[in-house]
Amino acid sequence: MTRWANDTAHIKYLDMEHQFLRMCICQVVFTMKVFKEPGSYLKRKAIQNLTITALCIIVFAVIILSDIPHSPLYIDVGRYEGPRALLLFFPFLFAFYFFRKYSGYKQGYEGENKVNKILSSTLSDDYCLIDDVMVSDGYGNIDHVVLGPNGVFVIETKNYGGKIICYGDEWSRQNTSKKPGSFSRFIHFELGSPSKQAKRNSMRIKRIIESSKTFKSRRIWVEGIVVFANQNADLNINNPTLPILKIGELPSFIVTRKSSIQFTLQEIELMGKEILRQI
Repeated sequence: MTRWANDTAHIKYLDMEHQFLRMCICQVVFTMKVFKEPGSYLKRKAIQNLTITALCIIVFAVIILSDIPHSPLYIDVGRYEGPRALLLFFPFLFAFYFFRKYSGYKQGYEGENKVNKILSSTLSDDYCLIDDVMVSDGYGNIDHVVLGPNGVFVIETKNYGGKIICYGDEWSRQNTSKKPGSFSRFIHFELGSPSKQAKRNSMRIKRIIESSKTFKSRRIWVEGIVVFANQNADLNINNPTLPILKIGELPSFIVTRKSSIQFTLQEIELMGKEILRQI
């Protein structure tokens, strides 16, 4: 009886060990390859604009202290008191402007990290991810490039909240401001065109891939996608010219996308190396 119990316990232990090994193997098999992590471009821009904002605030504070008697920085400028007061306007205006830019870059950086996290944790190792592709053609960075057996995907990430309105390639953002006892106010902000940006970036990646001898004779289709990483984005999409998705829809869209061309793992790695070579 004791021997039977020991054998049973040993079998259970082996079964648990087998399940654990299977889990480990699955984690290895289904981990997406990440050739390049996100973010140096947007992070660098955010830091630059925050630094300029801080300098503007320091200048603003120095001007104020120079106008206060008994302050260590007090300067008596006599009849130029008026112009000194006017000078306060400029550092305040510049601080506001550069802080807005900092907030935008920071928001963009956080959005790119969200997309990186969801893709790298859900797509299998059949796919490769390259983030923050900085092509030397002067047109800025490309947020994400996904290379897979069913195609090449270029992703333009936006981290805006609120109501986002799209008509074809025309975009705007609508904010609603409502105070107690007043009517709602709708404020529209132009967003440029994320869809045009995604299509332009798709063509840039297509040219890079087709510049390689391996793919020069192949007709490579690169799919442009606009993804909204902010869960509070309310999308109002009309006649889109390319796929426009929320972040949770992105992995399944990529995996289920049908393509007439299939790439081998070796071809995917060659495309990735060619893109990395030219950035």
